[in-house]
Amino acid sequence: MPRYLHTSIFVNDMAESIKFYTEKLGLKLLDQAHYEGNADMAFVGRDWDSYIELVYDLEEHEPYAIGNRYEHLACEVDGDLPAVVEKLKSQGVKVIKGPKKAPSGTRWIAFVEDPNGIPVELLEPRRS
Repeated sequence: MPRYLHTSIFVNDMAESIKFYTEKLGLKLLDQAHYEGNADMAFVGRDWDSYIELVYDLEEHEPYAIGNRYEHLACEVDGDLPAVVEKLKSQGVKVIKGPKKAPSGTRWIAFVEDPNGIPVELLEPRRS
């Protein structure tokens, strides 16, 4: 059975996007690559088991806008989710929704927005 590896998103500002995912959400910058005339890429995640591929297209184009079939990214946070959301808010991160209990009522959930307008769902870890 294949396994999920990553989600790839186009970004409008690579440095700002790396800063958001590493400094604000706490993911690690796993690697970066430059493909002359094509794209700059960065890979952020806890490890290579699943990660986000950030892509800055080096060809001339209008700034990227959110597509009408794109929903959100999701990240599990360490610690108290309401406290994490308050910290992000104090750092200027736009909070879209929450924090509130998930529909199951078992864990906290919130949505924030990355620098490219992409919603990022934040979840407490699942309890066994």
